[in-house]
Amino acid sequence: MKIKLLLFGEAVNIPHTSIGLGVGLISVWMDGRGFTSASNDLGALGYILLETQEVDVGDLDDERQRLFSNLHGQVVTFGIKPNLFVRSGGIARITMSMAVNQAGRLSDKKIEFMAEDCTGISLVTNALAFSTTMLQLERRLADLESTTIVSEDGVDAIASAAPPGGSSAPA
Repeated sequence: MKIKLLLFGEAVNIPHTSIGLGVGLISVWMDGRGFTSASNDLGALGYILLETQEVDVGDLDDERQRLFSNLHGQVVTFGIKPNLFVRSGGIARITMSMAVNQAGRLSDKKIEFMAEDCTGISLVTNALAFSTTMLQLERRLADLESTTIVSEDGVDAIASAAPPGGSSAPA
């Protein structure tokens, strides 16, 4: 199975409180089929634009292949631990999991992988952790003009607009 992920998110503390407020937009392609969603809880303070290369995670067992082939309407929990990077060339450890009811007990089915040479910006305080309901995108990854979703000019513009390293995340 081949996976590509695109994530944009920002979370800051509400002034004069320790309450964090954020927004995240995520798209993921599983063997070329796209799914997208949004979250208001990234689980960490900071700013991130992360686009992975397409990563081949190998052959999955039948159950995980069936679960992760069609994410439409499914609640997926993401764990994303990027290194700090500005501009491009970062790495991220990504976990995608879904809860499955087996004989009255919940069991997590996971896919974990490391993405290298990521495009974007990562200025987050900790690993990101959030759950969201995924919806299918209309177009497959192969239908897009190129395999890079965010252009180099787009990354430059986003990097220029990003908050300074210490303003949105505690030291």
